[in-house]
Amino acid sequence: LKIVEGPMAPVIEDAAFLKQAADLLPPLPWDEESWGEWSAAIKQATGRKGRELFHPLRLALTGREQGPEMKLLLPLIGPKRVRERLLPQELVASRRKPGPSDRRGQPFPRSGSRLSPG
Repeated sequence: LKIVEGPMAPVIEDAAFLKQAADLLPPLPWDEESWGEWSAAIKQATGRKGRELFHPLRLALTGREQGPEMKLLLPLIGPKRVRERLLPQELVASRRKPGPSDRRGQPFPRSGSRLSPG
C-alpha cells in the first residue's frame, strides 16, 4: 500500500495541531487500539472532536480525504513514518546541515572555488 510505505506528500492543514498530536503519540507497540488511545488523548488536550480532530490527522498521515480505517493504518505506517508525516518541516530542518563558517558566521568558500580579490 502506497499509503503505508510509499513516498507521499502529507497535507498539512494546521502544523501547530499536528505538532501537539505528535507529542501525544501512544507508547509502542502499536496495535488496533492505539488509534483510539491516541485520538482520545488529542481530544482531551485540544478540545477538538469529530471532523476537526480526525480530518487533519488523516490528511497528514495518508494525504487523502478518505481511505481505510485509521486504527488499521496507524500500526502499519509505524512510528517513524507517522512522525515524519506529522512534522515534515522538522524533518527538512534536521536534514539541513550547516556548512563550516568562520567566527563571524560567514561560510568558508567551498573547495575548488576561487576567491576574488577584494
